[in-house]
Amino acid sequence: MNTDTPHNRPTLKKLQASNSDSAFARYRALVVGRQGTTAALLLFELITTCILPLPGGFGRWARNLLLPLVGAGIGRNVRIGRDCTIRNPAAIAIGDGSVIDDRVCLDVKPDAERLIIGSDVFIGQGTICNCAGATLEIGAGSRIAAACRLGSKLGLRIGRNCRIGVEACCSGAAHAYADRSIPIALQPVTCKGPTVIGDNVVIGDRASILDGVTIGDHVHIAADSLVNSDIPENTTVAGVPGRIRGRVQ
Repeated sequence: MNTDTPHNRPTLKKLQASNSDSAFARYRALVVGRQGTTAALLLFELITTCILPLPGGFGRWARNLLLPLVGAGIGRNVRIGRDCTIRNPAAIAIGDGSVIDDRVCLDVKPDAERLIIGSDVFIGQGTICNCAGATLEIGAGSRIAAACRLGSKLGLRIGRNCRIGVEACCSGAAHAYADRSIPIALQPVTCKGPTVIGDNVVIGDRASILDGVTIGDHVHIAADSLVNSDIPENTTVAGVPGRIRGRVQ
């Protein structure tokens, strides 16, 4: 019986450990994707070293000019801040007018699908977008505050015109913890399914949305809440675990 389901696939470290490719080939896959060439890797290393840290308008201009050369899809009037971490740029698309603030991490793993950032999106300082499996998509007009963590193992979709507060977390997966003889970080990665957040959703500071949860349109989630089950549209949610507290008028 085949046990290699999307919910129980080996982690990237295990794939790398069992892979007969050279260390250089594995590094190239991690940085510019499995289809990336050595020339693309060398160019991207140059961009990472010399262009990503540049401040000011010249730095933003240079990033918009050079990142498409390694496959990144960057729309018009996009602003990418300094010291961002970008991996597998050919799997990243950023829509017109979007702003990626300083020190944001856009990380698409070699076996993942795509990271799609819609038009007029803002992603705040230090936010991590970790696309480890299926597509991670942020809808047009959404605002992601600083120091958030957005994860995608079986898929994460954030709708249009959403507002996500500082240090909020949309969990893409977790580690099992049943075997006490093995450190949690070394146990299998588990995921209950894709996370779907509807349009016009407000998620408060430090709130957490777990994997496999679907949140309807026009939902308000209070700060410090933990959402571990589906939430219908037009509702307000608060608490740990999150409970429906009222209706959005």
